[in-house]
Amino acid sequence: MAAFDRRTLISLGVAVTAGAGVSAWLQGRAPEGVRVADTPVRRGVLGDPGSPRSGAAQPDLTVVVFTDYLCGVCKRTDPAVRRLTADDPRVGVIWKDWPIRGPDAEAAARIALAAHWQGRYDPVHDALMAARGALTPDRALAIAREAGADGPRLEADLATHDAAIRGQLARHAGQAFGLGLQGTPAYLIGAILHQGALDDGPLRRAVRAARRLR
Repeated sequence: MAAFDRRTLISLGVAVTAGAGVSAWLQGRAPEGVRVADTPVRRGVLGDPGSPRSGAAQPDLTVVVFTDYLCGVCKRTDPAVRRLTADDPRVGVIWKDWPIRGPDAEAAARIALAAHWQGRYDPVHDALMAARGALTPDRALAIAREAGADGPRLEADLATHDAAIRGQLARHAGQAFGLGLQGTPAYLIGAILHQGALDDGPLRRAVRAARRLR
């Protein structure tokens, strides 16, 4: 009986060790994505001049982020993109505001894009993403002002550039549809499309995998 117990424990130990090895190997792999061919849809996503950009001015790899300010998962994982660009000066980011969670989400996206007209998209985007609780239009405007946007100009740009801002959001929605996206967040990293959240580790592995495919 004692010998049997020893054999059983040894077998269990081998299984646990093997399982840990497989787990570590899986964690080291890039998250699975779908390769997107060089089509007019992909070129339109990358070439849209109205989409806000940050990170490298002349990147060797571009990360396109489809996001919504009322998406809880987006809020949780959005800082990973900033940390990526802070650590990797060769990565560029294209932001695609895609407000699919109702009128408040759309109002927040319009405010962020209006801030883009005065060169304040990044801080306003980050502040809106960091906001917790209800995000009414009035609160979103207050958050944008607190993030450094010029309040009177912001409201003026919302009115003056209303058609352009709504057109930009419509293009983002069309691009999301063209890529077959199911929701936010979603990322086009190089030529690889990832749907669902990518936190720091998975995002960086996805970037490395996309670079290897170039």
